[in-house]
Amino acid sequence: MRILSLGDNIWRDIESFPVDPIYLNSSPSEMGEYAAVYFRSTLNWLAIQNEFYYTVSNIKDITVEQFVIVSLDLGSETYNQYLLPRGFDEVPPVMPTIGVLGDRFCFSYCYKEIDFVIWEMKKFGVKDSWTPFLKINYHNLQVNYDYSDDDCIKYNFKFVPLFLSKDGDTLIMCNNHEMEAIIYNWRNNRVERT
Repeated sequence: MRILSLGDNIWRDIESFPVDPIYLNSSPSEMGEYAAVYFRSTLNWLAIQNEFYYTVSNIKDITVEQFVIVSLDLGSETYNQYLLPRGFDEVPPVMPTIGVLGDRFCFSYCYKEIDFVIWEMKKFGVKDSWTPFLKINYHNLQVNYDYSDDDCIKYNFKFVPLFLSKDGDTLIMCNNHEMEAIIYNWRNNRVERT
C-alpha cells in the first residue's frame, strides 16, 4: 500500500493489506478493483482470509469463517480486522456487501435465496455490536431469482443498499441484474422501481 501526501507531493509506503480484499471483477488477473467503503475516517473492505482469491465461480469453496472486514484508519495508517455478525452462518449464493446507510456501517447479503438481510454495527469496531437492521423478503421486492442458475452465479446478481431516508423508513437499493434502483418503504412494503 502506498499513500500520496498531497501537501508535500511524496509517495510513501505503509503496511500492506493483512488479508485479501475482494475484487469487484472476477479475479485480480482481470485488473479488478477493490470495493472500499469510507466510514468515519476509515477505508473498509470485505475480505477473505487465507489468501483466497474470490471469483464468482468459487464462492462455494469459501467458509463463513474466512470472511472479515479489513479497515484502514486514515489517521494512524494502521489496519484493523472485524468479524461479521454471529447470525451470518451460511455462505450466500452471491458475494455479500458492506456499506454505509445514513450514519450506520452495514453488512448485507442474500439469506437462503429468500430474504435480503442487512445488519448494522452499532459501535464501529465492536464485533458484539452487530444488530439485525432489516430482513426483506425477495417477494416483497417483486423479484424472483434462481440463484442456482449459472447466470446468477456468473454475473454475481445482487442488491446493494445505497441510501436510507432520514426517517429510516425508505431504503434505496441498486439491483445490478436489472440495472435499476429499487425504492422500498419497509413500513408499508411499497416498492417503486426506477
